Amino acid sequence: MFAIPDNFIRKTQSMCSELGVKVDAYLVEENGKIIMRKSCPEHGQEELVVSRHPWYYKELTEYYFKVMPNKMKQRRFYIYLSNICNLNCPVCLLEPNQNKITDIRLDDFKQIIEKNKDCRFYLYGAEPTLRPDLKQWIELLRYYGNLVNVHTNAIKLADYDYACKLKSWGVDYVSMQFDGFDDRVYEILRGKKLLDLKLKALENLKRLDIATGFNVTIAKDINEDQIHLILDYALANNFVKDVSFATLSFLGDAKGNFSSEATLMPDELIDIVECQTKGKIKRENIFLFQKLYYTLLAVFKVRRCYNFQHLVLYRKDNSAYMTLDQLFDLKRLEPVFSRYVKLVKKSRLLASVYFLGSFFLNFFGKNFLKRLRCIPPGILIPWKIRNIKIPSKTLFISFGTVCDNYKFDSHINDYCGQGFCFAGKDKIKMTDSVPDFTMSSKKEVCK
Repeated sequence: MFAIPDNFIRKTQSMCSELGVKVDAYLVEENGKIIMRKSCPEHGQEELVVSRHPWYYKELTEYYFKVMPNKMKQRRFYIYLSNICNLNCPVCLLEPNQNKITDIRLDDFKQIIEKNKDCRFYLYGAEPTLRPDLKQWIELLRYYGNLVNVHTNAIKLADYDYACKLKSWGVDYVSMQFDGFDDRVYEILRGKKLLDLKLKALENLKRLDIATGFNVTIAKDINEDQIHLILDYALANNFVKDVSFATLSFLGDAKGNFSSEATLMPDELIDIVECQTKGKIKRENIFLFQKLYYTLLAVFKVRRCYNFQHLVLYRKDNSAYMTLDQLFDLKRLEPVFSRYVKLVKKSRLLASVYFLGSFFLNFFGKNFLKRLRCIPPGILIPWKIRNIKIPSKTLFISFGTVCDNYKFDSHINDYCGQGFCFAGKDKIKMTDSVPDFTMSSKKEVCK
């Protein structure tokens, strides 16, 4: 063990990368970096460079932990439908086709959704399109007011007839794996050449006007060069509504197929994006938007992970764009953010009223009509009947990582925005976070 360092920023708990057990950890500032330093009695000290921009990390984490409520219920769950997949991706955290988790039964899930009507559920892993009863799952989610989002590798969507069926069944949104425009990348990350199938799937989704998001896995020295190409495509095609760049995590199959040198932290992704966009997207843009985002999360009591940083782009003509902090002039809200922090200590209700009032005054200023085009139609409709469509001018992007034994931070995990719903040994399990899922599912398998 080591003594508490003088330059520590925050004490938390992480995990020993070897044992997967919780150990004390300290976030410290050292030589222009933010470092997570932890010690396991059996395996000794470990270090992880969390950020190379101390000002950014310190200011944002301080704001995040000050404004977010201490306890919030998890209301977003990914349904682990089946362990069956038509791929065996070397990076997959779900360890597919190994019969480690049984298929979740629709009849059993009906009881879960009935008891959790205030939650949102998404169709997830290993590959939902292989479920013969997917139509019934979609109909059930729609019946309970869920926006139906299918997370898929999109192989079956390369078949136009199947894509048509999916739309006719009532799918609102498709989140597809898309790691770039180079088959070499797919061979490394997914185990085979897939680019032609991915492009056919995109053509079909565009033709059918199905709202689409990209789930992009970024691994060091493998596909960082694809980031700007993916962004360019998304900006030029308004059926693409969001792009989520997530760094490789040492979970599932990835632990045996990649080394720790292939990992990146979200902070590094931001540097890469700033470079590849030639400064059109800057760290300062993300910093300002994150403050707005955290404040809105706090006001409406929504859990989301700090390890996913966000930004919204506003599409202009001819593939040009501007960042939302510029459109809304978020610099003018900096004093509002500071005041909000102080008011939260006294009264969350008072703080919320103050912030929303200040924000709407800002909203009705210069560029009001452009700002209005960023607001989803139907935003004020009661959530039970709401089916929000993201405006064509808006593109959400995020830069994040899923916690593994190296990156786990218990303080951040408390706000994880992704719960999991999966078939346990005796009943359906609902976990509070991604790490809870990876640990809980292993326990179920071991029984």
